[in-house]
Amino acid sequence: MYLRIFKEDIIDGIMKATSIISQKAGAAYLRTLWLKAEDDKLEILSTDSNMEFIGKYKSNILEKGLVGVEGKKFSDLMRKLKPGEIIFKADQEKNIFFIQQDKRRYKIPTTESSWFPELTAFPPDNNVLWSGEMLKEIIDKLSFSISDDDTMGSMTCMKISRGLETESEVEFCGFDVENMGLYTLKDDGIFNLIPEEGLLIPKRYLVELRKWLTPGEIELSISSDRFFIRTQDLSESISFPLSFEEFTDYRQILDSFSADLKSCLKVNRKELMDALDRVLIFSTEFNKSAVFVLGKDEVGIDSTAVETGEANEVLGCSYKGDISELVFNIKSLLEILGHFTSEEISIYLSGQVRPCKITGKDDPNYFVVTMPVEIQEETYYTEEEEEQI
Repeated sequence: MYLRIFKEDIIDGIMKATSIISQKAGAAYLRTLWLKAEDDKLEILSTDSNMEFIGKYKSNILEKGLVGVEGKKFSDLMRKLKPGEIIFKADQEKNIFFIQQDKRRYKIPTTESSWFPELTAFPPDNNVLWSGEMLKEIIDKLSFSISDDDTMGSMTCMKISRGLETESEVEFCGFDVENMGLYTLKDDGIFNLIPEEGLLIPKRYLVELRKWLTPGEIELSISSDRFFIRTQDLSESISFPLSFEEFTDYRQILDSFSADLKSCLKVNRKELMDALDRVLIFSTEFNKSAVFVLGKDEVGIDSTAVETGEANEVLGCSYKGDISELVFNIKSLLEILGHFTSEEISIYLSGQVRPCKITGKDDPNYFVVTMPVEIQEETYYTEEEEEQI
């Protein structure tokens, strides 16, 4: 292998390729970035044995070849080099990879090329163009409702399925018992791409996918067991295996309480978040909850703890219902509200300790279901002690 290439043309690809490989543990080939010089392109390839990355970048190829280098060392060096032209040259007999930029020269040991894993090619058929920015937004809105606990089975996945209302409706769902996020859109291409039973993408792949996604258009494809995405110019692609766990029937869960959502609290989202942020100061490690006292025109938010003190906030609101009081986990509610863009949010209640549904006028494709919590009230200052204060 012998080629010339500019750092600025490949550094992003090197970072993306390195992000999915093992940094320390595992077989050497799983810690390896593979560089393949062919025609007028340098291919950068990596895998952790599940997720696969392929990037193709224009370069001046003087001699074809394939070489593997230790990923972290190579990416650290490339990141710290100055912009400009770089020369790559491999001595296959001595297993040495030479890197040169101006008068700077480096040598890196190479990985045995027989260990090179054949990565899965992007399917030639059944492909759909879509918005990378939209997919990134969906991942952001649902990640909090997807479990990080590997023992939770399908609850560590995002479910993508065909909707029930129209032939072009697609649903994206995350559900971890405590929270459910659902994002709905209409897209004929995505609808037809999804198998009838839907598909599951594990969260660990969504995390890496989010880093890779760009604002422009992307191309999607699905095989019997893998999900593929590549840039519209075909320069970079990433793929990963699907999960075949049994996902909870979230529609059945929604149907079980939807008819009971008869109480509704409407409140300014930003004002509520600011109030919760202040009340959170008075929470403890073991009690991060706040009591909501619901009135027709005002909602009180109270937090009391012997160790930290007491916080009381009152916000203007519009409330209709017969539930006078309920308790929310402050941090959880703050995170949920942060995923909405609406100025005003509506919280529909089905009971004091039953599921509630949060919506926003300017978020018509998105809603969250969460659970109020049940806590025992702590004894705080007595009236006599308050008088002394």
